Amino acid sequence: MDKKENVGLNEEILNNAEDQVKKIEKLLSKAYEEAEKNGKLIGRISRYGEVRVEENSEVDFIIDPSTYYSENDAPFHKVGDYLVAIDPKDMRLVLIRIKSIIRKDELAAIGLEPPISQIVNSIEPRGLITNTIVKGELVLEINKNDKNPRPATKSIEPQSPVIDPDPEVLARLLDLPQEGITIGALSTPSGLVKNGQIPVKLPLHTVYHHILILGTTGSGKTTLLKNMIASMYNQLEKHPISIIIDSNQDFVQLPISNNIKPIPEEILNSCYKNVKELDGIISVVPISFDLIQQKFEKEREGINEVLIDIAKKYFNETFSPFIQNNKVDFNLIVRDNTIILKTDYPFKLIFVPYVINTLETSTDNLSPLLPGITLLAKDLLKKMRENFKRKHKVYPPIQAIYGALSVFMDKSIYKLNKNNYGLKLDDILEQALEYINPYIVSISRDFNLDLHNMKIGNYNLTLFDAVEEYIESLQRARPHEETIKALYRRISSLIESQIVDIIIPQNNKLIPLNEPNWETIVNIANEENIPIVLDLKWNLDLIGLDPLRLVTYRTLDKLISWKQKSWTQRNETPNIMVVIDEAHQFFQNESKVKEDVDAIRQVSAMISKIARLGRARGVGLIFSTHSPADLNDIILQLTNTKIILRTDKSQIERISIPKEVNEYLSRLQDRTMLVESYAFRMGYLFAQTTTPLTAHYDISANISYY
Repeated sequence: MDKKENVGLNEEILNNAEDQVKKIEKLLSKAYEEAEKNGKLIGRISRYGEVRVEENSEVDFIIDPSTYYSENDAPFHKVGDYLVAIDPKDMRLVLIRIKSIIRKDELAAIGLEPPISQIVNSIEPRGLITNTIVKGELVLEINKNDKNPRPATKSIEPQSPVIDPDPEVLARLLDLPQEGITIGALSTPSGLVKNGQIPVKLPLHTVYHHILILGTTGSGKTTLLKNMIASMYNQLEKHPISIIIDSNQDFVQLPISNNIKPIPEEILNSCYKNVKELDGIISVVPISFDLIQQKFEKEREGINEVLIDIAKKYFNETFSPFIQNNKVDFNLIVRDNTIILKTDYPFKLIFVPYVINTLETSTDNLSPLLPGITLLAKDLLKKMRENFKRKHKVYPPIQAIYGALSVFMDKSIYKLNKNNYGLKLDDILEQALEYINPYIVSISRDFNLDLHNMKIGNYNLTLFDAVEEYIESLQRARPHEETIKALYRRISSLIESQIVDIIIPQNNKLIPLNEPNWETIVNIANEENIPIVLDLKWNLDLIGLDPLRLVTYRTLDKLISWKQKSWTQRNETPNIMVVIDEAHQFFQNESKVKEDVDAIRQVSAMISKIARLGRARGVGLIFSTHSPADLNDIILQLTNTKIILRTDKSQIERISIPKEVNEYLSRLQDRTMLVESYAFRMGYLFAQTTTPLTAHYDISANISYY
């Protein structure tokens, strides 16, 4: 090849290169035009160094001093915030999450000192007029015509423009759910993103895959839950019925307005606009034996009048401090054997007195009330109860087995002598009735309680008969002494709870109070579009944890049994969302006492069954706790969405959390949270909610919002 041909070839290469430069220039220009359409131009991908796209890729981009100092709270000032690059090759938008921000004094870096001055270490602002290097993680990307973003895996060019995206652009790139329960506004660990303009919502299907909320006392767990419920009832036309297991009377305040405007106002306006207090609630309130006994001792009234008085007492003690009103009238109705007391002023309040009635409860269904019962004790109890049911068409009240077991525990039964040299059977029966007598409501001081002749309800059966049959059954079974003791402990815990088998003498009969029907309660809540609050504080807070656990286990068991039966019969039922506050009190992690370990194991099996069936039957569980270290492992395993507010590191060692955010969790602001869920394309994000949207008294912080 001659010299002339070589020159021609070089010219062709140069011409092609120049054409390529012009083409790239046009692409870059167009990319910058696209940048202006989608947000505010703030910088470019760095020209200095490689831009390598690989797994967990990072890029560097440069922000000039004038842009850097032009805003006080720009995204490029905050680790965890979001920026977008526009790649000139195909104009796709690439989401970048900021991982680090690098600043340096250029004059100091090259060894230049300010002029000699009398001031030691004098300032030199010129050294700060330098570019800022921001390192970011490539997260998701989207083309103009794409419906949804995909992982950022394509190459990205140096000099690509970088923008502070408009809120709608960022929301599209994050692919945030558009429908669901509002939990707050998009945030970083240090503050709001886009001034709180981007709502964060959990789709309803996440509820049925169960949610765990963690946070230290005062971090905002209860506020978050109340805001979630208020937004759900205000913003969603179709939503599950909320059933809140409330240990502190925090949720009874949902129908009371908040006279203090929630803050931050930016979140209120963008995420909770027009969200207000609810129309009312159904308060399901456990009624103790002592409370009913006190009412009968004060006034000789019928049971309906006593229940109305109790409803008024509940209203005055629970709501009057908030609304300055103690005049309320209740109408009592009975629906599906469920006693309901209702008032519409000052808001819709449906009061349901709650007791547990074992007369229609099989021993298998009674088991959740007897956590830790040994297999031998359970078999003995089941055999006796089922034999009794076959003979009398009803199970006996728990007082009958308690009386029979008591005479075995005090050894009276062993003094029985059929040859008349020791105690007679009638003496033993009288001794058993003495044990039972304190657990039957006395309707007046001079009332003569005749347990020998007063029939139980509409059955041709007395407590005397029931005790006699149980004693005979125990004599025939001849159980080991340890089995008797194990069964006695569990039956005693039931009867001492004061909420199981409350029996009231009426018209020469012993009338057990009906246990409310949860299907009926849920249907009423669905008709009225109001939540259900199982109030475990009023009337029970001084009795101890055992009654609270009894009611909680019974409620969960009844709900899942109803849902399962309805599904089997192909009956359509409302979906439900059960919120369990202070969950560690009910579902404990471990214990050194053998019997308690058995109890925890049985409770674990119950909650596992409920959680697994709930996904298919429309039952969602939300657990909230400040002490996840004390929480049962099964809950950590079965909750697919975890919301973590400010929490000490030691409390979250058992939870899988992205390394890059772990350090922030112990320092988060109030009501700021990490939300880790399969519902988000990135796996997690941060959000912030407002102060309470409805009335709230925060005991831990001694702050009132009403």
